[in-house]
Order: sequence, then C-alpha cells, then structure tokens
Amino acid sequence: MFKLVVIALLVIASGCATDGKDLATPSPDQTTTTRPLPPTSAPNQSDGFEGMTVSSPDFEPGGEAPVSATCSGGVNLHPGFQWSNVPEGASELAITLSDQTDPQSPLLLWLMAGIDPAAGVLAQGDLPAGSFETLNDYGQPGWGNPCLESFQNGRRDLQFRLYALGQPSGVSPGAPGNTAWDEIAARSIDSATVLMRIDSKAP
Repeated sequence: MFKLVVIALLVIASGCATDGKDLATPSPDQTTTTRPLPPTSAPNQSDGFEGMTVSSPDFEPGGEAPVSATCSGGVNLHPGFQWSNVPEGASELAITLSDQTDPQSPLLLWLMAGIDPAAGVLAQGDLPAGSFETLNDYGQPGWGNPCLESFQNGRRDLQFRLYALGQPSGVSPGAPGNTAWDEIAARSIDSATVLMRIDSKAP
C-alpha cells in the first residue's frame, strides 16, 4: 500500500512539473513587467549624521530653482543658504552643486570652499571673505548655472551638499572641480543636502 501511495505522488509531481508545452519566445515589442530605475536617487533633503542641516530661503526642498539662479533670470546667482548643528571641531565648510539626474554620472556645477562654519548663512550670490570657488565640470570658474548650452534638456535634479571639514580643505581657488570635490569629501566629517529641480528647456 505504501509503495502505491509513493508511486501515485511521483506521477502527480511529474504531471505538475510540465504540461508538455514549450514557452513562447517573447517578441521584441512585448511589454514586460520590469520597471525602469527611478530618474534619481537623491532625496529632497537629508540631514547629517550629527543633525547638521542646510536649507535655502530661495526655494523649497525638491522645488523649482529660483529664476535668479538660472540663465532665465539674467543674473545667474547662487541661491542663499542657511545651516545649523555644524559638528564641533569643524574648521571649514564647503558647498557643492551637482546634477544628480543620473546618479551614476553626477556633474559638478559649482563648488565653494573656505566658508566660516560660524557664519550660519550664505547670502544669495555672495562670496564671503576667506571663501573661494573652484572650476566646475565645464572648466569654468564659479557658479555654473544649470542651463548652460551643453546642459541636457529635460527635468533635472540638482543637489546642493554642505560639507563640514575637520581640517582645512587644502584646495586652491580655481582648482579643477572634481579634484577639489574629492579633497573636500575626503576631509568631511559630516554633510547635509537639499535638492532643487529645473526644467532646462524653459526659456
């Protein structure tokens, strides 16, 4: 009796394993259920490990870039910023703007270093005493506004990151942007971000 039960179970299992039909090869235009990756992995805003924050009075986190920061405004000024909870022992702040639309290939648009941590604010378009700017990925000094001719069309996700440095950056004014960015990141003891967005096709 036991043998008959085992045989019956094997027959049922083999029947479930295949119905004798081959799966059809998907056609090239067939829709699949695989979804593309999201256009960005950058959050609208993120605080540092020790609670450091950065924000701007000129745009909401994840919101539209102020006209004054784009070529549409005719002035091309970096937005203003304010920060809090900078870690004790921070000797310098630096801030970057990078295009994070493709997080695998971020594009550095702006880097300012030498900012006094105790200042608490950076006014729109200001370059405070002791601070300086490097080249951006376009090989241009200073603020690389996010609507240059070579900038890709479409909706762009642009991330500002404020770095607190435990020691002087060692970066020189006008230094190559990505080299300076690496130096800043290597000396960072904390960082915080805020995202703004822009449609680069806007006039």
